Amino acid sequence: MELIQDGLLSANIDTIRSVFKTEYLNMQILGAFICTAQNRTADAEKLRECRKIMKSRHGVFSDFRGHLQLPLVVKMSLERDPEGYLEGLETTYRTLSQGYKLGHESRLMAALLLYENAEPAGLPALCERTRELYALIRKNHPFLTDQTDMPFAALIALQGGDFEARLEDTEACYQILKSRFPLSKNAAQTVSHVLAMSGEAAEEKSARFIRMYDEFKANKLRLPDFYMTILGVLANSGVSVEEAVRQTREHEAALKQMKGFHGVFGVGKESRRMFAAATTALNNIPENAAVEGAVMSTVLSVIISIEITIMMMIIISSTNNSTAAASN
Repeated sequence: MELIQDGLLSANIDTIRSVFKTEYLNMQILGAFICTAQNRTADAEKLRECRKIMKSRHGVFSDFRGHLQLPLVVKMSLERDPEGYLEGLETTYRTLSQGYKLGHESRLMAALLLYENAEPAGLPALCERTRELYALIRKNHPFLTDQTDMPFAALIALQGGDFEARLEDTEACYQILKSRFPLSKNAAQTVSHVLAMSGEAAEEKSARFIRMYDEFKANKLRLPDFYMTILGVLANSGVSVEEAVRQTREHEAALKQMKGFHGVFGVGKESRRMFAAATTALNNIPENAAVEGAVMSTVLSVIISIEITIMMMIIISSTNNSTAAASN
């Protein structure tokens, strides 16, 4: 899966930006990545039709019209029945939101993961399991856990198996990482959720993540804390640390030549590096490894982890930027 070759990503970025002119550039690029990862060409007319459907069903204060509106509309445009897709997602979101008085974009992201990757009949049980897992995570770390952790609870629910063992594995990874990143405990917990998707021993995968982090930093590819989770995805992808660094450097150079990735009006170098690292992870997914017989394949968990990481980190960084701008 080569995302940058043949010009499809660049073409999709142009199309997405022509339709969503006022959206965050990072989200515009994410929309293009969603199309390109499925080897699909963005359709401007269908995107506009899907945006009309979204606006007809949700007001401006709806979570569906917040940061996630663009990727949701893009996903709708790739479906044969966009309105049916949206209706199903709405139902899943309502089910997952039982017991909550207020909506939240992170919960919507969790609902999206469940809806896209489970059979309809199993969604109510998965929503309940996600809420239970989130409550356990919050109980273990009440001061670190917030709604942004719910998509990772959904990912654990989707994987099935021994949930207690997976949470113990997550905790083991966190205990290792927090000593290495004492000033970034929130990021360490989020990375631990991603690392728990791998069946390896906590010590082994945590050590590989730390080495990945150190090598990226040493090679001038350092990522800020809120993008650090993408390195956890890379650590799970099977690519060696050295190869991940080499490929990410090449992908960053290639992206830098594309519109939107350079110049005063392009994304910054940190976002460019994050997309370059995501490209490395996606490009190392084997072509013939779509199904592995488990509840969720390793391949699918890598793809979903990338989507979670990019969407949630963009939401967090956008919120931080907006707060900083308001205080100036």
